[in-house]
Parts: sequence; structure tokens; C-alpha cells
Amino acid sequence: MNKFEGKLKMYKHLEDIRNKLWSEDGKSRVSVMVGAGFSLNAEKLDESLESMSLWSDLKSKIAEELKHINISEETDVLSLAQIYEEEYGRTNLDELIKQAIPDQNYEPGELHRSLLRLPWADVYTTNYDTLLERTLPHVYERSYQVIYDINDIPSSVSPRIIKLHGSFPSKRPFIFTKKDYDTYEQKFTPFVNMVQQSIMETTFVLIGFSGNDPNFEKWTKWVRDNLGEHMPKIYMLAYNEQKNEALLRERNITLKLSPYNCVKREIEKEPCCFPFGRINSGQTNTKHKEECNHGSISYYPK
Repeated sequence: MNKFEGKLKMYKHLEDIRNKLWSEDGKSRVSVMVGAGFSLNAEKLDESLESMSLWSDLKSKIAEELKHINISEETDVLSLAQIYEEEYGRTNLDELIKQAIPDQNYEPGELHRSLLRLPWADVYTTNYDTLLERTLPHVYERSYQVIYDINDIPSSVSPRIIKLHGSFPSKRPFIFTKKDYDTYEQKFTPFVNMVQQSIMETTFVLIGFSGNDPNFEKWTKWVRDNLGEHMPKIYMLAYNEQKNEALLRERNITLKLSPYNCVKREIEKEPCCFPFGRINSGQTNTKHKEECNHGSISYYPK
């Protein structure tokens, strides 16, 4: 018996995902969607530079700019962004987003390289930053095509990195306001269809999301509304999300793999790794394996 099998109640699910990543016919049957929390694993070029903002930080920045308007503290960040756009215009909103997420201040971290070395069927992301794209020159095991626009879909082949919500510096719109989300399904139907198809045809893993992330909430609602009781299991690889467990069940996120120190390395100052392993022809790195035992599982290809 594997030493983790008796200790982790999610072991069988993790093993199933691992086996579908490295299936016997060589075709991966696992897709991943990457959220904003994963970008916190990037390496800042210099500590004096501005840090990346989380959703709560963005909400505070926008609220500060709108303090002359009587707005309820309960107003969510998407509605605040909508009010900001109406007050100051879309160009100013785009600049606020760029300043709050200073992509140029960071380089991809080791976890970005580990992520893209895994044989995903496709990689989806709601992030505006270019960390995943800038990781590609360091990944020799896989050849990804980056999709920025729905018009790129017909000629594309897996594996792909699909930028669902725009991309810095100028692949607009940056999906951010309430109106952006309300009209997304109509304006970007091919992207919505791609995600739904991946959820139906592959095991779908979420990483870098929190239970109250607006992106997470909207995407799972779209899928739940369309698939209803036929919605397959979605796995959420999360850090310290026990407080949102009831909310996740309500949204039909049936399994939550937690806690793994893969989302925000800076919180605990501990090493991070993926519970599914590394794609390195079975040649393990002893140091990496030792580091991965800090609350995670080292899985390697068979």
C-alpha cells in the first residue's frame, strides 16, 4: 500500500486524476482552470516593486476612487467596477487593473513550470497576467498553443492555454465589470462552449481559486445552469478553504482537495508542489520529493 493511501481520504481521487493525466493510450483526460491565486507563486523581480492585488485589494482600490459616491459596503467588486467604468470610463478602468496587477514586476516561478509540464488536455485561465505564456520557453516537454481570441479556436489543437478574460497588455476586453460577466455568455459563446465541453469530456481541476472568487462563482454557475444534475464532478485544488465548504456544495463543486500549499507560497513560507507529480520520465528529484512532503503528495508517472 502507498504510504499516503491510508492517511488521505482523497487518495483514490488523486490517484484517479494521476492515471487520467498519464493514460495508457497517451491521451490526457484532465483539464485545468487557473485562477488569480496561482499567480502569487510568481517570483517578484525586486521586493521594492508593487505587489499583485487580490480581489479584496481590487475592491478596496475601486471603493477608494468612488468614496464620493454613496455606495453600500456590501456592493460586490463586479458592481463596483461597473460603477467605476460609468464614472471614469473604460480606459481608466483598464489602467487601474494594470496598475493593480503589475505583470512586469514578476517572473514565472517554479510552480508555473511544474504546472505546464503536466500533460493537461487544455489549460484555461481567467488571469490577465502573462505568467503562463512566459513560462513556455522553459517547458520542453509540452508544446502549447495560446488562444487569446475566439477566432483562434477553429485552427487550434490541444494542448492549449486559453485566455478566457483577456490578456495584458492589450488583448481586450479585460472581463471585470458586472456587465462584462452578464453579457459574456452571448459575446464569447465559443469560450463558454469549450469550457463546458472540457467539463463533460475530461476531469476538470480548478487551481488558484477561492470559494468566493467572482470568476469561480460565475463560471461554475454557467456550467451548473446548462448541465444541471448531469454536471460531472469538478475538483478544486485549494488552500485553507474549509470555511467555504458549504458554499462549494451549494454550487455543486462536489470535491475539494484541501489543504495543499500550492496556492499562496508566501503565506506559510513553505515549499509547494503539485499532488499529481512531475513529468520527468519517472526520474525523481530527491530534494523536490522531500519538499513535497510538507502537506502534499508526490505522484510521479508510472
